[in-house]
Amino acid sequence: MNADAGKSMGRATDPGKLGIAVIGAGVRGSRLARTLQESSDWNLAAICDPDALRATALSRKLGGAPRFGTIDEALDCVPLDTVAVATPLRFVHGTAMTALRAGKHALVERPLGDSLERGLELVAEAESNSVVLMANHAHSFTPAVQHMRTLVLNGSLGELLFVDVVRTGPLSDHAQRDVFWDLAPESLAILDRVLPEGLNSREVSAFGGDPLGTGRDCVGHVNFRLGNDALVHLYVNRLSCVTRHQVVIAGSRLTVLWDGMRPGNQLSVIASTPGRDTGMLPGHRCESGQPYDMEIFHDAVHGQETHLVAEFARRIREADGLASPDASALRVLAMLDAVAVSCSREGTASPVKPPAAAGKAVEP
Repeated sequence: MNADAGKSMGRATDPGKLGIAVIGAGVRGSRLARTLQESSDWNLAAICDPDALRATALSRKLGGAPRFGTIDEALDCVPLDTVAVATPLRFVHGTAMTALRAGKHALVERPLGDSLERGLELVAEAESNSVVLMANHAHSFTPAVQHMRTLVLNGSLGELLFVDVVRTGPLSDHAQRDVFWDLAPESLAILDRVLPEGLNSREVSAFGGDPLGTGRDCVGHVNFRLGNDALVHLYVNRLSCVTRHQVVIAGSRLTVLWDGMRPGNQLSVIASTPGRDTGMLPGHRCESGQPYDMEIFHDAVHGQETHLVAEFARRIREADGLASPDASALRVLAMLDAVAVSCSREGTASPVKPPAAAGKAVEP
């Protein structure tokens, strides 16, 4: 505990705000802490990181928030409503479990755990303590993704033809497991948010490659089908020098493109061309290549976190003492587990295990 923590804890705080500790002062934790500090819903009550220099540097940037080496110290010394876990994947389960057992709500860095089984353990603990458990899938709550969901669900796109997702970025020292677990969770969460049935596929096929001999896949492909036999393809790549995050959903009337790397112009909607004969699907005619519509949303990375923390606060306040696990996060874990099995079988289709607790969990 830092020497001036007592003074910091003694400062008056807005009783209408929720007290939160951020566990992990790395890149993601730092960004999340800054967002929480600027939010009208939250009081940044503590920063925890075993790296004292890193925690101190972040604390100073954010006005001297109390800093601790462990979550246990923060729980003992600071009044908290909730904990935000922004640790490496291997520490997520233990850290989140400590918070839940202490009766604190938990926002967990994506994904919710390193397996569906471990994710369900967190859900069970959240239910037993009647607290909110939510995964940090920030993109899913932005206006651009919300509008994409509306276009899909209200039938504006017509019959869905295919979904193509690309997520690439340079190899990082912060890679935690393999390219699927590092890059796919956020994309899968977006698909679960916008597709008519969410991530409801019965099976998935996936294969990866490790051309550098790192011991884990750096490039990979994931394929599964929607209920109408439309194919969903997700391409992830940790070896690309170009960072991309795009989702294309093609319908018989319209095609929507979401681009997470273009904060000033994330969503574009254009007319689709199902085939040479645009009337091949009755009632679905469109002008080839002609812009139909354009939706512009100003969502920088920081803005994405803003929507996330607002949604987390809303869930806590509306839960009113009832458990609120995250159904979408469980479906993402179920898909990742199936991907791992398929990869181990050289791309053979693997069944997706439906998360049993998702029926009780909160839908976004």
